[in-house]
Amino acid sequence: MEENKTLKSKTFMSDEEWHKKKMPLPTFYNTAVDIDMIIAEIDRNLENIAHSVVLHEIKNEKDTLIRQHKEKFLEALDSPQQHQPNWHQWGIVTHTKNFMRMYDNEVKAYLQAWGKLAEIEAHFSDTIDGIPKGKLIYLGILLHDIGKFCKNYSKVLNMRVVYTFNRHEIYSQQIIQNDLYVLLHDRYGLTDRQIEYVAMCARYHFELGFIREIGKKSKHGYSVAFANSDAFKEAVYSALPSFEAYKIEVGVLFLADSCAKTDVAFEGRSDREIRDELSAKNLNPKLIQAVKQKPVNIEVAKCYLDTIEMI
Repeated sequence: MEENKTLKSKTFMSDEEWHKKKMPLPTFYNTAVDIDMIIAEIDRNLENIAHSVVLHEIKNEKDTLIRQHKEKFLEALDSPQQHQPNWHQWGIVTHTKNFMRMYDNEVKAYLQAWGKLAEIEAHFSDTIDGIPKGKLIYLGILLHDIGKFCKNYSKVLNMRVVYTFNRHEIYSQQIIQNDLYVLLHDRYGLTDRQIEYVAMCARYHFELGFIREIGKKSKHGYSVAFANSDAFKEAVYSALPSFEAYKIEVGVLFLADSCAKTDVAFEGRSDREIRDELSAKNLNPKLIQAVKQKPVNIEVAKCYLDTIEMI
């Protein structure tokens, strides 16, 4: 495969550490690439990668007040307070680690219960230049939220600074294909096609989150009823052409991401019981929104997988 010569943007990975052990540039895909080692190294160095991203953001920030907020972020990269604590129990890095754990455990349990595990595992056994998708997706999981370290800051009334994670999935894709290209390609020996798959997993992990916005405007609201409605199916049919090649990844990654937002139990519990647990764990009481939304997200993932199965 001819390598893409256009992916030569600035790199966040400027530390000498990344360049000491560069792998030779492969002239063809290398079946000897140790994908498990790559996954373990990215996992181990995830916070260092995040640090490089935020440091780059600080260096390029011209607004003094916003730069100060970015500097505070750099000092507490994995703080839940830096990760919209109304919706996330953990900071970005810990959320990502839990995402990996949920993918390996809870997600596969749900897929087994829904009678979909064998079919989905067959999909992930397909290879890209010699490496199974089921291995490459772990890199997509580890880097799915790397774009959140490029927060969108803005100043509002009384010079208060606020942030959003809008377009974080697109930023994640761009960072993987551009800024981490030297690391993934030159050092680790991944091919352009493998890197593209990892980047697209990150890019599309939040697609069902956009369908959630449609649900909020429907007569059902964003609910289990919406997930089982014709309006939901129509939303899926409308969105599907943009990520057709990654339609299974979209459902599985959304399910894992939803499970990794909080570990507070929701089944058969009253709001008061949930609030009591949040209080006992010193968690943000507004996290009850994420706890109560979790079963809806799970149903959305199930109905989505049912819908694409019928197409």
